Amino acid sequence: MTNTSNAPTLGLIHGALAGLSPLRANTLALVLGVSTVFGFAPFHAWPVYLLSISLLLWLVDGAKRQKKWRFAAFNRGWFWGFGFTLFGMHWLVEPFLVDFKQHGAFIWMPLILMPSGMGLFFGVATLVASLFWSNGPGRIFVLVAALAITEWLRGTLFGGFPWNWPGTVWEPGSAMSQLASIFGLYGLSILTLLFAAAPAALADYRPSGSAFGRVVPSLLCVLIAGTGWGWGSQRLLTTPTDPVQSVRIVDVGVPQAEKYDPANQVAILRAFLVATGDDFPAEPRLIVWPEGALPVALLQTPDALDAVTERLGDRTLITGTVRIDRLQTPPEFFNSLAVLTAESRVRGARTIYDKHRLVPFGELPASKIVPFGERISNLLPSALQRLAKSGFTPGPGGEALDLPDGSKFLPLICYEALFPELSIGRAADADFLVNISIDGWFGGGVGPEQHFAQTRYRAIETGRPLVRTASLGRSGVVDAFGRLTTQAEPVVDTNGWPITVIDAPIPAETRMTIASSHSMLLSVLLILACVAVNFTFAQRVD
Repeated sequence: MTNTSNAPTLGLIHGALAGLSPLRANTLALVLGVSTVFGFAPFHAWPVYLLSISLLLWLVDGAKRQKKWRFAAFNRGWFWGFGFTLFGMHWLVEPFLVDFKQHGAFIWMPLILMPSGMGLFFGVATLVASLFWSNGPGRIFVLVAALAITEWLRGTLFGGFPWNWPGTVWEPGSAMSQLASIFGLYGLSILTLLFAAAPAALADYRPSGSAFGRVVPSLLCVLIAGTGWGWGSQRLLTTPTDPVQSVRIVDVGVPQAEKYDPANQVAILRAFLVATGDDFPAEPRLIVWPEGALPVALLQTPDALDAVTERLGDRTLITGTVRIDRLQTPPEFFNSLAVLTAESRVRGARTIYDKHRLVPFGELPASKIVPFGERISNLLPSALQRLAKSGFTPGPGGEALDLPDGSKFLPLICYEALFPELSIGRAADADFLVNISIDGWFGGGVGPEQHFAQTRYRAIETGRPLVRTASLGRSGVVDAFGRLTTQAEPVVDTNGWPITVIDAPIPAETRMTIASSHSMLLSVLLILACVAVNFTFAQRVD
């Protein structure tokens, strides 16, 4: 492609970026990865993410011209992934700050080790893609396929960490986000990668080649995105139905550094009870407290259990708590969700769900994840609940749980809400989803916002409303389309803790979604289609 004027063209820009030295190319890849933080919640500036992927592809074009092109291709993906993780997930340092004296010396682990490890996924993606690179539009599809596969691996290996998948650049509840009801969030992420990479086809190294051939990928994506946006907009016009019931969401935002101080136990219990209120006929019949609401094992602490159940009256409480099985030797600890009624003081919890997918290196000790993990367990922050210093035992998984009024809900505890497979296929019998969480571990920045946005996609995928209570995070009710229906600003109590109380109806609207049964199949077909396009039309580079 030649230029006969002084005005910059895509060809000149492409040539300049692809011709960068390895040092400058890697630096630019790092900056592009860093910039993606603005593509996700709370910003949702999705053009930033799309531009970042297109420019990364041009950098891989340049890597193919290096003598050691495999090394160069890997490095550009790795540096992009390092920046993506370091800034997009900078909140990973927060658990190390809770007890800085003990863990501060190891803050390099989330700042260097974690981004380095996560960067490997993106480095492998660009390396594998470069093995099948072409100088035409086919390279667009091979990079999308490679990134899609490594994103799935990122969400699966070593317990999985599917944080900030590409599809979450679309604000949940928006028209584009509705495509997750068909393809699931993973499938929407593949489409998003395609939308992001397609503009890069407008420029390449071919001395000849039709303009139409360069424009085809972008035209295809405009057609798909336009159709998806139009369909999603129409879907959001659904008339709301009457609520199935009302819920009171309660959180006492006690910082993790203060929560397990014995001097605060009574004050925390009292704050939750006051915020819950007394049982009056007009009050919501269902109350939800967050994960690990009280700094005690509630079911094994009679005084606390008596106080909580007495306050309930005829109401029902869903709360997170540590559960201890003392019949095992040594005793086993579970991060649990319990359904309590007034009768629970003598009969115990009506229903218990034990968290199935535990947080690696937090709830699940390093000794259970990697070889020689015992040697590093003491270097990492203790289990998310300090009542289980040696970590938790995973539960068997579960299905929808019954409530006294006959309705059913699907429980998701904190990290579990990141995994589509834990709700897709399991929510068919549920009237709504319940997610309880401790978001205080993420700090006050983008972490809680990102967690909430990703959780809202579970409502879109399953077609079920979502009730969420997150300590020091975003709480509220989300409808089956991912839209937040209500929220409230916290009120600071006499202890300086922000207290949130939200009374809200739970929408009765539930939807049958294609994603509930076919999202993974459709995702695989999208990847295979990208591979087929590449091998059909690609002209290999020597």
